[in-house]
Amino acid sequence: MLTDLSIRNFALIDSANIRFERGLNVLTGETGAGKSIVMEALSMVLGERASGDCIRTGCEQATVEAVFELDRGSPGYRRLAAFMEESGLEFEDTLILKRILSRSGRHRCLVNNSTTTLGTLNGLGELLVDLHGQHDHQTLLNPKNYVGILDAFGGLEEAAEELRGTYIEWREAHDRHQELINQERERNRILDNLRFQIAEIEETQPRPGEEEELQAERRRLRNFESLNEHSAAILLLLDGGEGDGPGALDSLGQIQSRIEEMAQRDPDLASARNLAENAAYALEDLARTVRAYHEQLEAQPGRLDEIESRLHLIANLKRKYGSTIEEILAFLVRSKEERGRLENYEEERANLEKVFQQLTQKLGRQATELSKRRRKVAKQLSGEVTLEMRQLGMEAGRFEAEVALIDTALMPNVLRLNYPQDDESPITASGWDYVHFRISTNPGEPLKSLRQVASGGEISRIMLAIKAVLSRVDAVDVLVFDEIDQGIGGKTAHVVGGKIKNLAAERQVLCITHLAPIASRADHHLRIVKQSDGQTTSVFISALDGAGKTEELARMMGTEPSEGGLKVAEELLQQVAR
Repeated sequence: MLTDLSIRNFALIDSANIRFERGLNVLTGETGAGKSIVMEALSMVLGERASGDCIRTGCEQATVEAVFELDRGSPGYRRLAAFMEESGLEFEDTLILKRILSRSGRHRCLVNNSTTTLGTLNGLGELLVDLHGQHDHQTLLNPKNYVGILDAFGGLEEAAEELRGTYIEWREAHDRHQELINQERERNRILDNLRFQIAEIEETQPRPGEEEELQAERRRLRNFESLNEHSAAILLLLDGGEGDGPGALDSLGQIQSRIEEMAQRDPDLASARNLAENAAYALEDLARTVRAYHEQLEAQPGRLDEIESRLHLIANLKRKYGSTIEEILAFLVRSKEERGRLENYEEERANLEKVFQQLTQKLGRQATELSKRRRKVAKQLSGEVTLEMRQLGMEAGRFEAEVALIDTALMPNVLRLNYPQDDESPITASGWDYVHFRISTNPGEPLKSLRQVASGGEISRIMLAIKAVLSRVDAVDVLVFDEIDQGIGGKTAHVVGGKIKNLAAERQVLCITHLAPIASRADHHLRIVKQSDGQTTSVFISALDGAGKTEELARMMGTEPSEGGLKVAEELLQQVAR
């Protein structure tokens, strides 16, 4: 529900804070008072395009803000929540849309104080409000919505959803089938390439950790002379063998003997004895380690070349198939799987064609059955809307919902379904139906699309007729009718007022009107007045109380606010209250 509309420096409006209520909200005023400005401001904040020309003279920017209180139980809540989530916007029970126009051209759109795009604002607007009249913000003027409207009216959503699911499976099978056909043309080339890659990797037979081992061995061989010389020298220093001097192990043995004798005479040297013993063990371990290392050192002529050649092979594989040996081996596994799939191409294609044909038949049956049901529902919708139009004063009015095959001129890239045999029919996730809504408002006139209706008031009455029929399945909570009363009066005005009131029992309705029979049914009545001091002109909006509403109705009926005129207005209020 739209609760508040704040307008600043927009056209002739300096500042206005408009409060709306549940039910029927009526806006009235003299011709040219500025009612259309309010609708333009609302349209702008709902995402319609606007220019700096809308900014009030002498001001640098115009701002319009709309506050909506959302009902979690309303038909459109789930769609709105999904749209907000997809758009990355925070979703709360209060939704604030804001639009700022600047003479500098730096316009801004905000949702709950988060900056967004005009497209997102427009998408939200379409889910929140249906604005009917001399504006383009009208979901019923968009043909892409007609199939969904027809399905909702006829209770066909479940069947349509089943068809959509089958279509998705069919489309996936179709795309895979096309992929196989395309691959067949280059299958041999792909297979040859895969076989070469697999053979190259398997011939090299790299193993995890091999590269690191080879690099370590290469370092040893490159430094063989130095490592051999130093390890031999260390052994000589430990074991002795050059000259008459003892080695470090012999010297440490003599040290141990002397400390042992000293410790027997002085117990305080027990710790020194332990240190000498540990040092002996450490030197013995060092000697064994260096001796084992020295004994395994070999010059190995030619081995360094072998290592370099092997590392070159591994580097070549890494350059082609992965940055590590693990990645190369993973590539090998995938390549073998792809080779197997391509070598079993004929079997896979036969299986896929079987599945594809099964899905084709299933989708064709579902689309055919749904199309039959839609055509039946379309006749019902056509009759009910036509009846509503005639009750609204369009005695020669006629509405037609037509279910036709998809026009490939309008949808050139649509896929085709061969059903029941070789008959090719264009199809989408909605089936092979394209729904047209057409009307004729005068005798002898041909049926036209809704967008071809010239009169704003005529559009509004047609929309009212359609809304009256669709009200039980409508997912938009706020309806706006702009000057719906053009060209009507008398009994028709009362009928129009009654239908709007009925709609307002289920939806919030905003209605601009010049007719007292419509305005008299308002739950909340707003009057718009334009005033001028000779230099500037401003528009003011005020909510009317009981007496104010009676006076306004008297003015609308063309009677002066005299006792007699007020009495007529009061009688009208009493009449509609019954």
